[in-house]
Amino acid sequence: MIELKFEGLDRLNRALSKAAGQLPREKLRFLAQEAELVKGRAKLKTPVDTGLLRSAWQSTEPAGEEITIYNNTEYAAHVEYGHRIFAFGRDTGRIKQGEHMLRDAIDESADNFQNDARQILARIFK
Repeated sequence: MIELKFEGLDRLNRALSKAAGQLPREKLRFLAQEAELVKGRAKLKTPVDTGLLRSAWQSTEPAGEEITIYNNTEYAAHVEYGHRIFAFGRDTGRIKQGEHMLRDAIDESADNFQNDARQILARIFK
């Protein structure tokens, strides 16, 4: 018969309990932090004519495991995704390509997202 003795399980259990208590608060803070970073990048990528579009980036409060970043300017989707060009009420047949400022900001934030998540987990389990 082989007898195994495990040590440190109490300490592991305490660390997991502590992490479980901190995780909901840390998750909300993490989502808000990441949203601010994406909004900042989107603002920098947003073309400026009057400045209205650039200044209109917003985010919701974190809810559950998601947060919404949006721009409710009437023409934001046209700038993001592109649109047909009209002159004097007629379609010119030309297309203005989208700027993809939000999509590109999210793509650029992917690496930081994972690094920031690792830092939070390291802090929780310290």
